[in-house]
Amino acid sequence: MKTKLYPKIMTAREAVNHFIRPGTHIAFGGFAILRRPMTIAREIVRQGIGDLFVTMNGGTTVEEMLAGAGLIKWLETTYLGMEGGMPVAYAVRQAIEQGEIELVEDYSNWSFALRTVAARYGLPFMPCLSDLGSDLLTHDTFGRAGLRGRDENGRWLHPGIPPRKYAVVDDPFEGWGLRPREYRSGPDTCANRSNAYRRADSLPAAYTGKPGVKVALVPPLLPEVTVVRAQRVALDGTVRIEGLLGPDVDQSLAGRILIVECERICPPEELRAVPEHNQIPGHFVSAIVEQPFGGYPTAVPNYYDYDYEWFREYGQAVRGRTLAEVRAYWHEQVATTRDDWDYLSNRVGLKRLAALRADPRHHYNPELGRFK
Repeated sequence: MKTKLYPKIMTAREAVNHFIRPGTHIAFGGFAILRRPMTIAREIVRQGIGDLFVTMNGGTTVEEMLAGAGLIKWLETTYLGMEGGMPVAYAVRQAIEQGEIELVEDYSNWSFALRTVAARYGLPFMPCLSDLGSDLLTHDTFGRAGLRGRDENGRWLHPGIPPRKYAVVDDPFEGWGLRPREYRSGPDTCANRSNAYRRADSLPAAYTGKPGVKVALVPPLLPEVTVVRAQRVALDGTVRIEGLLGPDVDQSLAGRILIVECERICPPEELRAVPEHNQIPGHFVSAIVEQPFGGYPTAVPNYYDYDYEWFREYGQAVRGRTLAEVRAYWHEQVATTRDDWDYLSNRVGLKRLAALRADPRHHYNPELGRFK
């Protein structure tokens, strides 16, 4: 519960009630099967908040649940697989095919991450090479829907949708900084062994009409709400994330509102003891939600591993089902629970959760079965 002394500490229900409503543009953190903010996502399902504009990078545990519950209207994402268990997440695919998810905009994992970097530092764009040559540059769903640009009053048509998906420009430095390259003392020792950009004058005039090196520019990612999961958050809001970070820190500083769910709230002194391991200052945090095992069924390094059996069982439960049947699954599994303690205790079971505990010598659980 919120207190006068620590007003940022909230239950999941309070945080969702306060910051998330139909139509909210919300970015969920985590990457693949690591540190997905499932507590807030499950609370959104309980409250049935729909018409969401969901943004997410690298995996679909949260998206699959929200799509299965019929709550996503627009989706901006990268990889749509279900963490190895499904090459394409079942409910997401069905919702797209049947029009429940009206629009899908696609970026690569790398270009998405670069968008979060631009947002973190307040930059107008970031340069990107990886997406050149792909149809990601020309497949512009939001543009075709007329959602890019400004209205007659000069306001953005949607504050979370940039006026262009990409812009491609000629490299003003003519590929000078690209690797490998020649040094006075000899050739470069980087992992690259060849680079077509070194032949800049012979490159085609694609995109700009001028031969030479091209650079794609990606706009910043600017969601209204960002939700991430951390291992520890101090009472003053200082955040420490352990393990692979992915784009979480950059994404945390990209939106207007930041909700951080965590395994444990701790005294500020605990995190100040090694301050260089902290990533997010407290003044960026809008709400702190403490929920042990709240990242389940994904992994939270140093605390618990992902539940392979859950992904396998979920695939068996929904494959070949209609969207109505998938929605009934999520309603029974999540929407009928009071909160995450109820879900974790009565839908998962404390014995099953305890079996996922990480071995402190390895930071994960080496005894668990893995995807084959």
